Amino acid sequence: MVSLGQSFNANRGAQYMNMGDNSASIAGHAIVGVDTGNFGNDAEELLDPVLSSNDDGSFKSLKTIPAFSIHLLISTVISFIGIVLAFAWPEDKRCEAYFIMLYLRATFWLITYLFDHLIKKHHDDLRMNGYHEFHRATAVQKSIPLNVVSLWNSMLLAVQAGIHHYYGVNFWEHCAEGFLSPVSYIAGFNALETLVLGATNGSYISKVHKFNKSAPPPDALKGSNNASGSLGLMQPGGNTAELLEKQADLIAYLKDHNQKLNQKLHQMQLNARTVNLTA
Repeated sequence: MVSLGQSFNANRGAQYMNMGDNSASIAGHAIVGVDTGNFGNDAEELLDPVLSSNDDGSFKSLKTIPAFSIHLLISTVISFIGIVLAFAWPEDKRCEAYFIMLYLRATFWLITYLFDHLIKKHHDDLRMNGYHEFHRATAVQKSIPLNVVSLWNSMLLAVQAGIHHYYGVNFWEHCAEGFLSPVSYIAGFNALETLVLGATNGSYISKVHKFNKSAPPPDALKGSNNASGSLGLMQPGGNTAELLEKQADLIAYLKDHNQKLNQKLHQMQLNARTVNLTA
């Protein structure tokens, strides 16, 4: 199998040489009657290394810790409300408390659904910045909150269906029965859900915090710094599927940055033509 690590280094060197030639040629056309300040800034921006985490070369952290913390806080608040409704609410209003908890559960699922889309967007941006390995490592964890809340709501729906089927027309009498009231069941389910989310969200937050603190380079750059290592060679007993997946990630990463470089070149060419027309 051909080594992508060596060809990657050679191609990167060739890209830098071509970038230098193109920028020199464009600067030659634009030097007549042009304010060199703005054009010089464009040239410096173009000559920045292509393989960086973002355009200015700085590490872009994964900003999902606040979202996971807020999600866990909302679950904790709903559990606290459920406990208050189950044990401190007047007995003649237990049926009302039951429906309050059902509304809160429905609202929490909607919040979790929107939260899941936000987290996926952040992780897609992380993948496009070249961190495919961390993206795969957290692919399951980032989806756990929506799966847990959906599973809990399904279980609650089944339990409530059983309660209504068993009590029938006498439900309004039994919904006020102290510790055996339906609101007590919902409060217990919600408290258990909060414990599960506390463990899973806490584990995810810890991983992201370590990742942001270490500020690693993109996977493509880490591969190029390995002495052994090129992504095209595999150690005996290695996982072929994992190797091919890493190679596909590297190709996608290089294509994305090549597209960004082409956009920069195109913009500089437009700037040079505008300067020539106004000169």
